Amino acid sequence: MMKKVLFLMAEGFEDIELSAPFDILIRGGVKVTLASIHEDSFVESSHGMSVRADALLSEVRADDFCGLFLPGGGRGVENLRASEDVLDLVRTMYEQNKWVTAICAGPTVLAAAGILHDKRVTSYPSEAETILPYCKSYSEDRVVVDGKVVTSRAAGTAEEFALKFLSLLEGDAKAAEVRKTILAR
Repeated sequence: MMKKVLFLMAEGFEDIELSAPFDILIRGGVKVTLASIHEDSFVESSHGMSVRADALLSEVRADDFCGLFLPGGGRGVENLRASEDVLDLVRTMYEQNKWVTAICAGPTVLAAAGILHDKRVTSYPSEAETILPYCKSYSEDRVVVDGKVVTSRAAGTAEEFALKFLSLLEGDAKAAEVRKTILAR
């Protein structure tokens, strides 16, 4: 059965933090659904790229997915954090023991949702002070997996994060296969 992961998009998301995980998961056989948290299906990135979502957040159900991904990007993360619907979805996915993943400033949304109290996490370095009071421990590792919560540092770790997430979803062999096809280290 094909695994399905929901990616949330908010105005101002970081381009590479959305596109690299999207591409790597798709290459690995995972179905990715892009959902806009806004009323418009077109969402503009922090660098002006417009991406059309597959659905609006109001149209998706947590039950249809095995995981959730939140890209970073300063303004995008502010928009994610300001949405009660996003925070509720994060809590729901976590309570259902599904994958909850975020990169860069995205882990601050997980902190705002209150799901990091017993987790080891990482984030963009400037967000450490924001996250630290809400998590068990903070790491400077590039990708951190604690249970079903996966966090990563920044745009420069997007590929590494995506390959790790793919490995968790589809196994090490599938991740190695994709790594080889994209000439990743």
